[in-house]
Amino acid sequence: MLARRLITLCPAVVILAAGFDPTRTLVLSQVVLSFGIPFAVLPLVRLTSNRKLMGSDTNHPVTTVVGWAVGVMVSLLNVVLIYLTVTS
Repeated sequence: MLARRLITLCPAVVILAAGFDPTRTLVLSQVVLSFGIPFAVLPLVRLTSNRKLMGSDTNHPVTTVVGWAVGVMVSLLNVVLIYLTVTS
């Protein structure tokens, strides 16, 4: 357990020891992590709305529409976030 914690702590310590701004580094790390959100949300909505796959547990059509809307909105906001991070 201790080795695992030390391994996960090392990249942060190296970045801070290199003299990077901690706030800027934290923001950049969150931008990188946001790349994965659409790859999780959009397939999840797609799969849970498939009656052949889910049977009687399929999403209600309203839930599916809201899920797609939220997934697309989050993806668009991520694009804006990346643009603002790169240009500023």
